[in-house]
This record gives sequence, structure tokens and C-alpha cells, in this order.
Amino acid sequence: MVLEIHENFPTVSLSEEKTVNCGKVGEYQFHTEIKASWHRCLKKGVDRYDGISHLILDSVEFNKLLCERKDLIKTAKSIMSNLYDFVRGSGFILMLSDEKGYLIDVFGDFKTMERATRVNLLPGYRWGEKESGTNGIGTALALREPIQVSGGEHYCKKLHTWTCSAAPIFNENTRVIGSLQMSGPANKAHPHTLGLVVAAVKAIGAKISVEKRNLELSVMNNRLKNVLQSMSEAAMIIDKNGTVRQINSGIRHLFGTDITDSSVRDIWGSDSNFSKILSEGKISKNIEVLMDTARGQVSSKITVVPLKNGTEQQTDTVVVITPSKSTRKSNHHYKNIKTGFNFNDIIGNHNEIKTAIRMAQKASFNTSHVLIEGESGTGKELFAQAIHNHGPWRNGPFLAINCASLPRDLIVSELFGYAEGAFTGALRRGKPGKFEMASGGTLFLDEIGDMPIDQQATLLRVLQEKRITRLGGDKPITVDTRIICATNRNLQVEVQKGRFRQDLFYRLNVILITLPPLRNRGNDLLLLFDSFLNKVSARLGTTVRDVQPAVKKHLIRHDWPGNLRELENVVEKLITATDDGIIRIEHLPKEIRTCDMHYQANSALNSNRSGCSGKNIKLFLAEKEHQLMIDLLQQHKGNISRIAREMGVSRNTIYRKMESYGIAKGYHFK
Repeated sequence: MVLEIHENFPTVSLSEEKTVNCGKVGEYQFHTEIKASWHRCLKKGVDRYDGISHLILDSVEFNKLLCERKDLIKTAKSIMSNLYDFVRGSGFILMLSDEKGYLIDVFGDFKTMERATRVNLLPGYRWGEKESGTNGIGTALALREPIQVSGGEHYCKKLHTWTCSAAPIFNENTRVIGSLQMSGPANKAHPHTLGLVVAAVKAIGAKISVEKRNLELSVMNNRLKNVLQSMSEAAMIIDKNGTVRQINSGIRHLFGTDITDSSVRDIWGSDSNFSKILSEGKISKNIEVLMDTARGQVSSKITVVPLKNGTEQQTDTVVVITPSKSTRKSNHHYKNIKTGFNFNDIIGNHNEIKTAIRMAQKASFNTSHVLIEGESGTGKELFAQAIHNHGPWRNGPFLAINCASLPRDLIVSELFGYAEGAFTGALRRGKPGKFEMASGGTLFLDEIGDMPIDQQATLLRVLQEKRITRLGGDKPITVDTRIICATNRNLQVEVQKGRFRQDLFYRLNVILITLPPLRNRGNDLLLLFDSFLNKVSARLGTTVRDVQPAVKKHLIRHDWPGNLRELENVVEKLITATDDGIIRIEHLPKEIRTCDMHYQANSALNSNRSGCSGKNIKLFLAEKEHQLMIDLLQQHKGNISRIAREMGVSRNTIYRKMESYGIAKGYHFK
């Protein structure tokens, strides 16, 4: 039976409490939920003769609420629009509220909207039971269940001309986040109306769940993308259809192009080992494959990790491409360095060093070959690492090879690799060379001047074509490798002597960076000394409290044939030698302590070059040595053993020198 309630709904003659207790208005029996709601309204003191909501948010609070519930409004809007299409023109309106009953969206038939304004069914008003008595939104939120309130079932008389069907909206955690209500004239009340609302609410809840899952997937995808871009290895994501969806710079460098949106079948072919591994759909680690690409073949070890959704269905696959670890271990002629040096790590204010840094910074952003010249120990590899880390190859590998240490008969296989069965004892699957393993990164060829001339032609061809062919193989393999070379020789002189190919020299000598020896860098020596002092002290876990000024004078006068490497070695010796944290002259190595006299002799020679002779120099040295003996005898109070140790000679030599300089054994020491 449809309950019809009109504007002139009869006044209830019984007392409020009696009406609620009997659960009856006129001839109509209340449902249990309605009766319970009336009890709550009676206890809360709701005015039955008014009872429409008067609690409204101000504009600031309402705008804040809209901002906080924008996702709910956006999700519910389309479903509410579809629902309204079913009842358009029937006199119904739709209302969306938050979990407290505040209306946040209202729309529907124009005439009904006009009636709604009279009872404050408007955005911003709160329609809980406390404010408006038994009503659709308030009672549905109180019960956490769908409900239909029609005509006289409303606790407040001003609502008796309305029928309201409402249902709470839950999120995926079964928490109430709002409600949906369809309201219209009471004479049009029908149970199917509530069914429509319940169906719409379920659709909203499902859509919220899907959007949350999509958001989570989007966040996960962004995180995965960020991880992908931060990896030094080449990595990509392939979807379930075999299409490359995301790549990092390592992949771009490895293949020389952007392969995003390309099909695995088109790139590698359906019969390739790589395609077969992908089709298995299982985790595979460090599988060595030779992949066919548009630019040739690339040998690598790959790791494949399938990604699955909540139903254990495979969605995407992460593929990581790395150089073979076993190859690294089997070869002691090269090293895959964890490049930690940048231009900020290069210490020095000397003009030649500043010029070298500027040239290296420019070189880091182009593809030209770089040649670094300098004596052994001047920091050539440090510059090479800084160039690598500053440019587009920084996410790729950095391999350093000492060409002077490569055995002549192994150079080809070490640099260019070998195919399966190339020679007796060759690995079954062959082995990639260093050019392949450095593809997408930097190959640092140190001591390039020591490479045998018959192998220089092969290197020149690789630099020109950017392709290598493994020993015993017949397929060209494309390599995208940044080449940085270094030498302690004068390659122009080597070219003139026929020990270095002129065409290779011109190919390498595009950007020339010359590093000065330490002896020519002036005050940089003391800056570097202090830097090494801090670095080595921290590594050894010791503290240096002081350095005697005379020590630094001796350091400045030394020639440093080993350059930075020698300086760091001397610093470690000094730190190890001190017992009290104070570095003194006696802690210096003999060759540095005794260089002082030769330094002064050379200074005297240079200042009097026109009138000096060998005899004068000898007299000068003898005088200085005489004075040094006196100083040491006084410093060590005649302890001949200590003086001998400091000068690096025997006790008998000290006694002979004392006799030659007329220093008596019983010399009175202060």
C-alpha cells in the first residue's frame, strides 16, 4: 500500500511520548527503525513543530568542506547524474551529504528544488536527527543502513509532505564517508525508489574503491618509475602484451634510441633467447643473452621480474640489464669502479688545474673523445671519473683498463670478447669484452701509449664504426661507449718514433686535458697535504694535533716524482709514525729530509749562475752539512744512533763526518 500524506496531514492528538511508545500515527503503524528514531528524537528534545535544520556552515567552513570532500563529490557526480536520468520530470531531487549529514550537493527538478528551499534542504545545512528529527539522511547515518522515511514517519511536521530514500556511503574500510538521498512529494513514495538509491550507493562505493586502487597503482607506478630512473643499470618495464612501456637512460644509451612503445617481438624477434625468457613469466636472474637490436647485438646478463596484481595475474615485467659479474671476477686487468669522484673533489687553485677543470666540464657534455696527459699520479683517473659523473653517461658503467698491464696475446679477447668455441678453453657461451660491458657508460683506457701498435689499428676501427666483432665471431655488435684515454707519455713524440699510430692519435686527441705535475702547482701542495691529512686520519681512526712548520718547508722543497699518489703515501707514513699526534721532521722519509741541502744548493746556483762553479757548490753543500751535523748533535744531545737513523746512514758514517768537520766526540752540547 502506498502511503499518501497531504499538506493537511491531521494533527496527532496523543501526547508526544504516548505517540512514540505506541509507534502509531493515526491508522499507520511505524516500522521498528522509525519507532526507534522517534525515541531518539524525543530524548534529544527535537521540536516536532519545526524540526527543519537551522545549523548551517558559514562560507569559509563550507568551502573548506567542499575542498575536503572533492573526491567524493567528483566520484558521486556522474552516478547521481545517471540516477537522475531515471526520475527526471517526476518531481524528485538528489542530495549528497558528508558523514555528519552536511549537504554538499543538491540538484533535481526545479519545482521540487523550490520546495526544498523552504525547509532548508540546501548545501551547507546539516540534516542529522538532532537537527531535523527522523529523516532520510540523518536516520540512515544513525543506523548505518538504507532507509525510506515518508510522510508522517518524519518526526517533524514540516517534513510530512516529503518522501526521502537514503543510504550511507562506505569506503573500502567500511567507514561511513557520506550518504545519498532521493527526495520528492510524499504521494509519490515507492519502495523501488530506495532500491535505486541503494544501487547508486553501491556503484559509488565500488567506484571509490577502483579509484583508490588506481591511485595506489599510480603512486606505485611513479615510485617504480623513479627507482627505474635512479638505477645505474639499464632497466625497462614491459607490459603483458609485450610492449615496452618505460625505459631509463641506461636502456636509451644501450640501444642508442628510445624504444618506448615498441614491441619486444619487433625489437628482438620471437625466437630470441630474450623473448623466450619473457614468455616464461617467471623470475629469472643473471641470464646471459646476446640480444639482437636494430644497432647490432648486445651481450649482457638480464634479470626478469614479473609484476602481479592482487589476483596474482601478471601485469608488467621489469627487466634489468647488467654486465656479467662472473666476467668481472675472471679478469684482473680491469676494474668496474664505483665512481664517487666529481669536479668538487678536485682540489687546487693553480691556473693550470683550473684550466683543466674547465676543459673537462665542457667535455663531459659532448661525445668527443678525451685525451688526458700527465705524469703518473697526477690524477688522470680522478678527472675521467668526474667527466663520467657530470655527463649523460653517469647512469651507465665506468670501466677502467690499464693498457700497459694487458698481456699482448689477450688484448683482443679482453677488449672485444670472444665467441663460443673461439679457442681451446673458451667459455661455452663466449664472453663479452670490455667495450660491450661499458656500453651505455664510459671506458677509461689508461696508459694508452703502451698499447702495442699492431692492436692500435683494431682500436681505431672500433672508435670509427662504434661496432666490435668478438674474436672467433662474425656478427658485428654495436657499442655506445664514451671513450676517455690517458697517457704519461708524449704521444706526439711516440708518433715520430713510430711507436704510436698517427691516425689513432688524431682520433683520440679531440679534447686534450693536460695535468701539471705536483712540483709545478705551487701552494696547491699544502692544500692537498691538508686534505690527505684529514682523509687518511679519518680512515685510520687517528687524530693529528699539529704539524711542525719545518715539515711543510721540506715538503715544498721536494720534487714529488710520484705526484699525488706519492704525497698521499707520505701522509700515511707521517700519521703512522707519530705517537703523540704531532708530526715532526724526523717522521719525514729520508729522501725528503735530505732534499733540503740540495734545494738550497740549487737555489744558490740559480742566483749566481754566471759566477758559480762545481767547486763552489761542493763548498756550499759541505758548509750546510756541517751546520746540519751541529744542529742534530744539539737536538739529540749527542745520541749518534738517533742522528744516524734520521740521516739514513750508519753510525760510522756519522763519526767520519764529525771527524772531517773537526767536531770532537766530546763536543759540548747545549
